[in-house]
Amino acid sequence: MAKGRWVLFTSTLLILGCSLTAAPRPVTPTVAPSIAATPTSGPSLPPVTGPEPSYRAAAFYYPWYGNPKIDGKWIHWEEPDFHPPQDISSDYYPALGAYSSRDPAVVAQHMAWLRQAGIGVIITSWWGQGTPEDDTVPLLLRMAEQYGIKVAFHIEPYSARTASGLVRDIKYLYQQYGTSPAFFRSTATTHYSPAKQPKGMFFVWCIEFVGECGRQPAQADYWQAAMDEIHALPEGALVIANTQQGSWIDGGHFDGLYNYVSNNLAGGSDFGWAAGLPPDSLYIPSVAPGFSGRRIADPADTYAPRNDGAKYDEQWKAALGTGLQPELVTITSFNEWHEGTMIEPPAPGATNGQGYTYSDFGSLPPDGYLTLTHEWIGKYLQMTWPASYRARIQITTTSDWTTVAAISGGRWTRPEMVAASQTAAQSTLDDQGRFALLQPLADANAGKSVEMTWDVSLAGLDPGGTLILEIDRGDLGSTQLTIYNYVGNSPVPVKTFRWSGITRGRNPDHVVIPASLLLNGPNP
Repeated sequence: MAKGRWVLFTSTLLILGCSLTAAPRPVTPTVAPSIAATPTSGPSLPPVTGPEPSYRAAAFYYPWYGNPKIDGKWIHWEEPDFHPPQDISSDYYPALGAYSSRDPAVVAQHMAWLRQAGIGVIITSWWGQGTPEDDTVPLLLRMAEQYGIKVAFHIEPYSARTASGLVRDIKYLYQQYGTSPAFFRSTATTHYSPAKQPKGMFFVWCIEFVGECGRQPAQADYWQAAMDEIHALPEGALVIANTQQGSWIDGGHFDGLYNYVSNNLAGGSDFGWAAGLPPDSLYIPSVAPGFSGRRIADPADTYAPRNDGAKYDEQWKAALGTGLQPELVTITSFNEWHEGTMIEPPAPGATNGQGYTYSDFGSLPPDGYLTLTHEWIGKYLQMTWPASYRARIQITTTSDWTTVAAISGGRWTRPEMVAASQTAAQSTLDDQGRFALLQPLADANAGKSVEMTWDVSLAGLDPGGTLILEIDRGDLGSTQLTIYNYVGNSPVPVKTFRWSGITRGRNPDHVVIPASLLLNGPNP
């Protein structure tokens, strides 16, 4: 970490730009500490050092903090009923104190830390035109430019957000900030953004609602016309939606998906929703070091302990282990102190002066997550991604329900529906990678049949191994599965299996297919 300056708070000695090793003295309620460092510029800012950060790694960033010294009042640190600067609405206490997001010295230090971690992009929380978060953007862009960081936008669910309003917002962001060298642009292409010119990337939180989360639900097609208008802008755009439903890509004409946070991975296995992403869409996973919002009374089931960095390692492994190459890995977060997801260094040993000792990073030093992030970004950038092989899956059933999943030897990704019976009640690939074909019970009792066909990419195949599929079905009728090799111009059936037996529970049976039958050539 770059060496910086010492800043003396009345009750706490903090180091800006250095590894934070000295614990602050406990704050007592009888002492009124100064609030924040005086804004500075020029030589006193942390120097720009080290290699260039990666623009394939981003962190969600929150510019919504304020204090009386800079802003004339406390902002966010006091909600809902806390008493800063000692007593703040977080399970942790920042090494920089209860700072202001408008303090150039603070923002510069953030950029220096981001660079130390190897993070090249911040995705700044944005709550609409003319809001306090909008007002901080010029400072963010100015400081980001100095440190080689880029700025993207996280369009939040403010109450007046609508589909047409989203179009206006993106036009506004281009107009107001698009000339800055720090404005993040990507040359990635998707089905709905096929042009290779640099274009802004915009993240939309809580996309399944029109405005505020939980108020007015929205289906994918609500956004479709707006996405088409955004894609038709002179620069175009990449719009990344916060949902784990792959069907929203084609339903809403989005370019990709991100999860923001997935606290409780099932056994640390994978980000199952990635399996449902259709071809030519962007996989943008979000990894978090933990989640801890107990002081602000977040629901108990959101708590995810950090476990001395083990949680973060688990998240990175899962995000990179889906068989899909991420376009960008996003980190939740750099500085969301309320929910305790930040990798920004805390002040170890800090108290609120009223008997509460703030959490720290356990056995990790305060800048430990900056180091871990740097290491994981290095691994990510050096990874090679397995070849994928095109295949076709055809499922026919006379049962009321049947499912098919790949349980070992490979996984399918990039599903694209070819056909499905109109009488099918459901013909989907769920967010855990399981095909599901259902029909009304009355039709199954009458012996009627439904069918669906999907093209997929198979990843993780071992040429000398086998792909094992599991068929589940109801007690009625039977299910037929045909898998096709699709490495040429047309699909060729390599295995057909019919299952009509009755066992226990979901009536499972397995289909074993030599991988060599599917490996005549990788997907171009």
